[in-house]
This record gives sequence, structure tokens and C-alpha cells, in this order.
Amino acid sequence: MSVKFKFFILFLFLSSATFAQFYKNNDWEKTPTFYEIDAEEEALASVAIKEKYMIQYYQPVMGNSYRLFETKHSIIRVNSEKGVNRHNRVYIPIRSVRKVIDIKARVLTQDGKIKVLNKKNIKEVKNVKDLGSFKIFAIEGVTKNSQLEFIYTLEKEITATGSIIVQKDYKVKEAEVILRKPASLTSKIKSYNDFPEFARNVFQGNKYAYTATAKNIPAMIDEGSATPEANRMKVSYVVRGSFGSGMWQNLKNGIKRTYIDIEPRRMKNLLADFSAYNDKNKTENSEPINDIANYVHNTYNIIRSRAPEYDDINTIISKKQATEQGIAKVFTALLNHYDIDYEVVLTSNRFRHKFDETFYTNFNLQELLLYFPASDKYINPSSVNSRLDYAPDKYISNVGVFITNNDYQFKTIGTPDAEHTKTVRTYNLSINEDMVGLVECKQELTGYKADVVRGAHKYFLKEDYNKFKEIFATSGIEDAEISQFDVENERLDLITENVPFVNDWTYTAESLVDELGDDLMFNIGKVIGTQMEFYQEVERVNPVEIQFPNLYDYHFEIDIPEGFQPSGLEAFKIDEKVMIEGEEACSFISNYEVQDDKIIIKASETYNLLKMDIEHYEAYKKVVNSAFDFSKKGILFEKLDTSR
Repeated sequence: MSVKFKFFILFLFLSSATFAQFYKNNDWEKTPTFYEIDAEEEALASVAIKEKYMIQYYQPVMGNSYRLFETKHSIIRVNSEKGVNRHNRVYIPIRSVRKVIDIKARVLTQDGKIKVLNKKNIKEVKNVKDLGSFKIFAIEGVTKNSQLEFIYTLEKEITATGSIIVQKDYKVKEAEVILRKPASLTSKIKSYNDFPEFARNVFQGNKYAYTATAKNIPAMIDEGSATPEANRMKVSYVVRGSFGSGMWQNLKNGIKRTYIDIEPRRMKNLLADFSAYNDKNKTENSEPINDIANYVHNTYNIIRSRAPEYDDINTIISKKQATEQGIAKVFTALLNHYDIDYEVVLTSNRFRHKFDETFYTNFNLQELLLYFPASDKYINPSSVNSRLDYAPDKYISNVGVFITNNDYQFKTIGTPDAEHTKTVRTYNLSINEDMVGLVECKQELTGYKADVVRGAHKYFLKEDYNKFKEIFATSGIEDAEISQFDVENERLDLITENVPFVNDWTYTAESLVDELGDDLMFNIGKVIGTQMEFYQEVERVNPVEIQFPNLYDYHFEIDIPEGFQPSGLEAFKIDEKVMIEGEEACSFISNYEVQDDKIIIKASETYNLLKMDIEHYEAYKKVVNSAFDFSKKGILFEKLDTSR
């Protein structure tokens, strides 16, 4: 739901009429300057000389209404082809835009040549990646060692909250944010992740401007096992006529009216339709909440774009279509009818923003979940594969606002322990008479891993089931030939009791065996699939934050080929751990033994903590890289000398 939902929320609580212009004072130099940068900056793909953001709430002299203008002005040095690809196309979001005031851009070369944007080349593209519409233009003349400059101003629909992400994927030498408003409006501003605090200035006409400037903002690195997007410097602001009883309270009232107060007795068609569906599809001892989820997601189509007519519950029921926020109303109507206790939860994707209960910001309002106190579990109404379980991993450990019929409170969304999400695999490996590797595997998945695979299984059954087999059985082994593949416990609702998703497969692959003269190399590590690794040169920026706590348990039984003996098995003795305050945070441990004509190898990989401070990164990296190294290991079988 993410971006679309937060815009919907903004209008639930906007009770005041918060709908000379400052942006006219900002323009580019008639004769542009080609800015100098130092040798270190020249080595970067690109660097922003300056990025300026201006937000103005404007009240005309004659009139009580307000208008909102947003301006962005960027000057960027482009140093390489990577920089060209990053900046030669500009995307301007126009969701909630009433009018595009102006867009202009130009490119300056080192020898002083100027190429100005032809405005006929500006195109509008609808609903780009479910993020709404954009004005898009490609800029001719952006080449290595050129300088791009663009300015655009938008008049937007009046809204009380806004946010600006200041830190980018490239260095910004100077970033300035200015918020301007008349004295008749009240405002709050908050900086995140070390962006400077704002200074207030008063101007003629009883107008206020809040300004903050940061110098030399480093590029945010996209690192694995981290939340770089959430860690970017950014700004949130609230501008209203008054704060009254508080914005969280207003939000609670809006959610109550929209979702919780729905009276299902007025929706006889919905109740009859659900009852008929349930009579045909209900399983023995099924969970009532899952019965509702099965009905909703097998009956209604979710529209992944803004379509206000499909927010209306009566239209939804008659047309069997709903927006992402509208589908939640079908859930709450049925939950209300069956007197099932629930709470509406609004939270954020922790990989994008850490929920901030101290400040009302649209970053907080990225997802709506339904929480069921009796089981301490959740449903995500907008996810077609969601059934009663822990919250989706994007939201665990994050705070949310939990809204009931009478009140609201902030609580942390629970995180399951590592035992909840397990991957258990038992392998029988051998080399056949044609010197081809034979793999037999039984796998059991629980928790989030099972949830993902069940959803994929449902999807690929309709699309391309062979693709499912390749992804989940033979990842990274292109020449695998699958001869047997079976699954058990594939129903989505089995996740509620954490019933393992079980599958067995058998395949052969020539690439698993290399003939080295008379000897054989059996590449057994490949069978576990592609692994993450952290052999990086750059210094770590972000603390560790993984997708979810989980563990892996591998058991290998490898037949020793007749006439050969194994060599180099000591390489399978691995013991890497991260201990924090006497507790095991994560580990990779493997060992081996030889029993008659078999080699037994056991390996376990465990991640008990969701988060670790950056000081533990190097030790964490050793654990991850140990698992990666294991996937590259093989057993050398040396040919026995039978001539003696």
C-alpha cells in the first residue's frame, strides 16, 4: 500500500482550511557559472553543487484560502557515464499537483556552451511503478564533465504535512531547505539523521521562514543487511491553522469513522456472499479470520492505483473491486459482523522510515494492518497472500499507532525469534556412473520463508511451474535436470499455526562434478543455492539490520565413489560466531565425519538478532562470508592406486 495510502490518510484529519509568491524570487543566473570541484569529487560519478527546496504556504491578500507551492533547484556536476545515466532523465512527481507553474533545465559544458531544455520534450507518464504520475524529460547535452541545472515549481493541493529526503545516492555539497508561511498558520518541523535544525526568521508582512542548510552530505551507500533508505537525512513538517486536540487524535477519529464504524447489518449482499463462499470453501477447524481473508482475496480485485470510487464500500461490494485502502473496509465489515476483536494499525516500512511517535509525519503512515489481540497476530489487508500471522517483516520491530473504537496508543510491533523461521534441508548426494552429480533433497520451511514460498507457489502454479522449481530447488545450477519434485502443506492459511511447507526434489547436474585427471571434484556447496557475501572494499556506513531472525540447518550425506578416497575435509570445519553481552547474535558452524562409505556434513547458520550496532559489523561479515565460502566448497575425491 505504501505511498498511495499515506496520501489518503492526509485528508482524513485536515480540519482547517489550509489550502508576492516566494518562488518567484528564485531563479538561475543569467550567465551560469561552471563550478569547480576538488580531485576527490571529480573521481565521483556525480556531485550536486547545490540542491535547494522551497515550500511556501501562501495566502493571497484578498481571500481566506491558502495555496501551496513547492520549488526544487538543483545544480549537478556529471563526471562519468554512470553520472550521465543517473541524471540525464528528470522525474517530477505530480501526484496531488494542481498546476505545473514552470519547468526549465539547461546543461553547461566546460568550454561554456549552453543547451536549454526544449519544453516540448516534457512528457507526462501515468502511474509509474504505482507511485502516481510524473512529468519526465530527457536532457540533451548531459555528457561527461558537464553541469546540469534544473528548476521546477509546482502548485500542489493544500495539505498539512510534507517530507523531503535530502540525502541522495550522490554527494551533495550544499542542501538548503526553506519553509515559508503566513503567521495565521502554525507549523512544526523536524530534522532526521543529523540534518541541521531549522532557524526561524520573520519577514515583512508577518511572514515566517524556517531555513536549514547542510554542507558536504555524503552519498548514502546501498548496503546489504541494512536500512539505508531509512537512514537518509530528511525533513518532515506540519503546517495547519491550529493543532487543537492533536493530529494523532484527529487521525484516530478519521480511522474510526472510515473503518471501525462500518455497520455490516446494512450490507446484506456482502454477508450473503461471504456465507455462500464459506459454505463451499471452509476447511475443517479453520480460523475465522483466515476464512475472511480467503474470501476477500479470492473474490475481490485490488486496484493498485488511485481510484476514489473504489474506496466506497457499497461500490466495492457491487463491483468486486477495491483500492488498497478500500479492501480493508471489506475486512472490517466482516470482522464487525462476527464480533472479532481487532485494532487498526498504521505504521511505516522500517527499511524506509523508523516510525516516530513524537512527530506526526506522512513517513509514519505507509501501511495499514489489522491486529488481533487474542492471538497477538496480524493481517495485511492489501496483500493477497496475507493470512493470520506475525506482521510482515517490513514492519516488525517498528512502532505503530494502534487504533481501537475508543482510543489509540503507540506500541512496538513484535519480532518472532529465529526458531520461527527455519530452513531445514536433508541432502543425499552421489556421483553416478556417468560422473554426473545426483541430488536428492527434502526441505522444510517455516515462518517468513514458508510464507514467501507459499505465495510464490500459488503464483507460479498459474504462470510457469517450472520456474518455481528452478528458483527454489536448483538456484545457481543452470544445467540441473529435475526428475522429481513434490510439495506438501502449500495452503496459505497453514502459516497461522506455522505448519512447515515441505517439498522434495531430485535432479542431476554435470556441473556439480569436475574431472581433474583421474580425480573428481564434487562441488557440494553449490546445491544450497546462491548466497549473500560481504567482500567489499568500502568502509561500512550503516548498522546491521536483517530481514528477520532465522536459522538454517543443513544435513549432507555424500556417498564416497567406489575406488576413490576423500581429501581436504578439514575445510568443512568452520566455527564463526558473534557474541553480544554473552549471547549468540549470529553464527555459522559446520563439521564433518566419515562413516563407512559416506561423508556426513552438518552445517547450521543462525541469525538471532534483528539489529546490531555497526561496531559488530566486521564479526557479522565473517559469519555471512563463512556461509558464502561454504557454498563454494567441494570435496576432492582422489583415485586410489589399485596397481599395488
